[in-house]
Amino acid sequence: MSAANGAKPSGARRFPVARAGFLACAFLIPGLIGTFATYSIPLPAIDEAAQASALEGLLSAPTPAALQARLTALPAKLDPDTYALIATSTQPLPARVAAAKANMRREVIAEARASAYRVRLMVITMTILGALFGIALLGPEKP
Repeated sequence: MSAANGAKPSGARRFPVARAGFLACAFLIPGLIGTFATYSIPLPAIDEAAQASALEGLLSAPTPAALQARLTALPAKLDPDTYALIATSTQPLPARVAAAKANMRREVIAEARASAYRVRLMVITMTILGALFGIALLGPEKP
């Protein structure tokens, strides 16, 4: 059969679909990992900023009524154990706020470490799955 009849010439190379798929995966999987990682990394810092703002608001309350209103709204803005340091202590308010801030920082560091661990685990898992997927796309060697 000749090339003019629609048949492929004997010297023509076919498009390596499996290799193209592997190459696409080699770029897509790290991109997806990075995209997902950007969502989990800043969460502890955002949480810390919101809680610190609520605690600073206690110290800057202009009147006792404003302080009471801020204390009433505090449980929704703080972690339960940080709030407990404010609500149950008999120390002066600045000392309670300082203790709550120290507790909050410890929690944020723990959350950041946990988040970093999850991202590392995700990177390792996706790398292994990407390698297995690439192996599957390449398939057995053809003679």
